[in-house]
Amino acid sequence: MNIAFEISPLLLASGSFGDKSGVYRYLTGLISSIEKINEMKGQKIILFSFNRNLLLSQVNPCLYELVNNKNFVYLNNFIVATEEPVVGSFIKKKIFKIIGLKIIFKIFNKIFGINSFYNYLREKIHEKNYLEFLKTEFKKNSVTHIVHSNTSFKNIDGFKNIQIIYDLTPTLFPFNHRNETLDLFRSQIEFAKNHCQGIISISKSTKKDLFKYYPVFKNKKLKIIYPGCDDNLDNETYSDSYKEISQAMKIKDQQLVKNNYLIYFGTFEPRKNIIYLVKSFVDLQKEKAIPSDFKLVLIGGEGWGNIKCMIRNYVDEEFPLASKRNVIILDFLADRFLYSLVKNAYATVYPSLYEGFGLPVLESMKLGTPIISSDNSSIPEVGGDAILYSKVNNYFDLKNKIKVLINDQELAKDFSKKGLIQSQKFNWKKSGQQFYDFLKYL
Repeated sequence: MNIAFEISPLLLASGSFGDKSGVYRYLTGLISSIEKINEMKGQKIILFSFNRNLLLSQVNPCLYELVNNKNFVYLNNFIVATEEPVVGSFIKKKIFKIIGLKIIFKIFNKIFGINSFYNYLREKIHEKNYLEFLKTEFKKNSVTHIVHSNTSFKNIDGFKNIQIIYDLTPTLFPFNHRNETLDLFRSQIEFAKNHCQGIISISKSTKKDLFKYYPVFKNKKLKIIYPGCDDNLDNETYSDSYKEISQAMKIKDQQLVKNNYLIYFGTFEPRKNIIYLVKSFVDLQKEKAIPSDFKLVLIGGEGWGNIKCMIRNYVDEEFPLASKRNVIILDFLADRFLYSLVKNAYATVYPSLYEGFGLPVLESMKLGTPIISSDNSSIPEVGGDAILYSKVNNYFDLKNKIKVLINDQELAKDFSKKGLIQSQKFNWKKSGQQFYDFLKYL
């Protein structure tokens, strides 16, 4: 059983130089874990993209470990189809031989869009040729199953198709998404309904929502496969990385002391409810309800919805002097720096309005960091009794829970111990085996 993975989300992100989203981490973790399964020995994992243009660019440097593995076949060596529509090519050449007709052609092109139609036709030919190339390569490598991504999916006859559903935020919170995202999600659902033999859900919560809003999936073969966590995450020493990044922030007049800051990490977008977090923290310090030297560290990409810009503006207004700022906003960080900051934080605060799973919660537990998070969607499923829950989208309750945890170190230690135990329920070895067994069952 050779498996082909559509890896557009991995190619679109740029690893340490870009956004390692939850989708990125799930896909890389799943692919890596499957490769280690004993039954997969001697079999191949094919990595490809339906978007041939992505394969023409340089590979994400964080993917080198995957694409250089002897058990992987990376389909980035292909000839780009250059055939042009015969009629369009003929007309174009004949017209441009007569200089005087160039102007006429431009006028006709402006009125009738001849050039646009020509380019559209050429692109369709390229796409058809590329899909034929993929089908040939899949057969050559004895592929039996294709795992489609949430950003790129196409039906190719002769293979079993699997789709991973991460969450239903476009359905539940359409106002929190761009129109392009909503259209893409609708297309993904239609593809999964019409062409997929197997569906993967990353949590019971996502499965419940899927069945509620799209009952047709009750007739599909569906398996819940949780994300895992790096087994070495809790064993690694991050002291050197922490010293390095602490020194870098000290140079910027942003002093950071171990166990004396809260942390949020993830994409900046409306659904993450980060504005409530920042406002709660700033107000608590104004009211002298928490220590004045405590910091709040926010880490992540720009995302969308102008959230990061709004937070920066708010912090600038509240703290004109950088040396007086207790809210530190950082961009992307390599994992060794990110996890060192999480491990040495007093607590992670993750007040999201909705999650398909909530990987930052699991990673924080694995690192022994206490967590405050919302009591909604999949979070209780992930955190069990190891999290201090706040009511979803409730500013006052979030503010109170932050106050309680910061002022009760014994409570924080208790959640840290519970989190380490809870995190052991999720690991990539188990998830990879479940995924492999599910594919055999299809």
